Amino acid sequence: MPDDARSRPSLKDVALATGLSIKTVSRALRGERNVAEATRKLVEAEADRLGVQVNDVAAGLRRKSQAMTSVGVLLGDFANPFFAQMLKGIDSIAAKHRHLVLTADAQYSAETERNAIRSFLAHRVAGLIIAPSGEDLSYLRTRAPYSPAVVCVDSPPLGAEDRIDSVTTTNFASTKTGVAQLIARGHRTIGYVGHPRSGGGASERWAGYLAALAEAGIKPDQTMIRHDLVTEADAAEAIEQILSQTRPDALMVDNNRLCTGVLQSPAYARLRPELLSFDNFALAAQFGVTVIDSNPYELGRAGAQLLFDRLTNPDRPAQRVQVRAKLVVHADPIY
Repeated sequence: MPDDARSRPSLKDVALATGLSIKTVSRALRGERNVAEATRKLVEAEADRLGVQVNDVAAGLRRKSQAMTSVGVLLGDFANPFFAQMLKGIDSIAAKHRHLVLTADAQYSAETERNAIRSFLAHRVAGLIIAPSGEDLSYLRTRAPYSPAVVCVDSPPLGAEDRIDSVTTTNFASTKTGVAQLIARGHRTIGYVGHPRSGGGASERWAGYLAALAEAGIKPDQTMIRHDLVTEADAAEAIEQILSQTRPDALMVDNNRLCTGVLQSPAYARLRPELLSFDNFALAAQFGVTVIDSNPYELGRAGAQLLFDRLTNPDRPAQRVQVRAKLVVHADPIY
């Protein structure tokens, strides 16, 4: 990471590229209300291209001798217990390094994600840990030489794999293994309930499902497949729709929050197709739900370790770490 501040792109560069004044560029990047929406988008796009960021920290904190002791953590959905466990893993490592963890909820929105990243950078965090919601993080490539260390967890950094460290689980392989286990139990009609495939992890799980069906010579039935679900209510409604049209033998649910919603569906309670859920949750055994336990605590811990290693060794090549998920079979309820 270059020490010479003169090598860094600046607000002046954005102003020259857009034909706007430096003051207007500054107001746009700080999110002030007296800037037209079209102007703000133009400035943000050019700032992303050049790798320019606003620093809102007081001048006294800009000295090179001042240690940066905060880490920005941007996760996909705070309502999902998966991310709570991941955050605990991150905090366990950050605390050892005496760094405060600042958090933001992307809500599976690429726009919210990008705005939160800008805010973290403006607050001069030492590093960023991101569970990607957007489909393309290539805009972070231009920031890499001038910005804090960045690590992606749960999903790879799409568009910036050569620059950004990442920790993922065995999304594809473990989902394929889990669905194959359902097939081995005699199931041939297997539905799918999934969250938005914006991050790479969700896409890998979907691909694993399709691969298992293909190997068994089973064609996916679109009447028992639903995507882009976020809340428990979304999942419960989707299952009501699916089970009103068809009778799947089993269902693959691609995260634990959605699986909780499936369990709340009256139609599921009546018909009880076998469930396979990616990510563990407290009542899985009681309801006979087989889970793919991706160990989110370890994902978070490994991600934080990579981050602090990057802060110590900023010039090392990007690293890919994979935490293997474990299939935990609960074929029958125990209540």
